[in-house]
Amino acid sequence: MTVSSRPPADEIPRTRQALVTEWERALAEAGPKLPEGWEKMTTDQIRTEHVSQKLANAGPPPTGPALDPDFKGPDD
Repeated sequence: MTVSSRPPADEIPRTRQALVTEWERALAEAGPKLPEGWEKMTTDQIRTEHVSQKLANAGPPPTGPALDPDFKGPDD
């Protein structure tokens, strides 16, 4: 299985309005609202902020047994 820190391309909205909607949803999970002046941001800037917020909401990547419960270390 391949694990990536980036969401698949088909999960990232393509239109500006869809990006804003999803960014707003991701921000709501974390508590803040859209920043003041977001309307002046480019679509690429909004996309970057949306993906960054989704990654922040996901939390740290799993490690140790949470990553691979069946892993046997050299001392096992």
